[in-house]
Amino acid sequence: MLYSLKLGWHYQAGNILAWLLAVFVTYFSNKFLVFSSKYHGLGQLLSELGSFLVVRLFALAMDIVIIWLGIKVLNYNSFLVKIFDNIVVGILNYIVSKWYVFTDKNI
Repeated sequence: MLYSLKLGWHYQAGNILAWLLAVFVTYFSNKFLVFSSKYHGLGQLLSELGSFLVVRLFALAMDIVIIWLGIKVLNYNSFLVKIFDNIVVGILNYIVSKWYVFTDKNI
């Protein structure tokens, strides 16, 4: 049984919380481990985090569209569609994070 159901939450609330936690963990790992972005104060951190969240929301929307298009509209194999989706979304997340989120533009 899902942990969120044991807490009495709706399963989508648990899913949203898991997504938000995953985004925060990804933000900090990308900031310090992947892009070696320096810490320049709370204002810059919040600005960067806000940009990161917006980018990830667009990535989530793109994920939903690719899955819908590949599985429901084109009737492709769901496993292959998800592999394609992960590759496309992953590459775009990296590019946007490198050139937009983790830059020194706000320092």
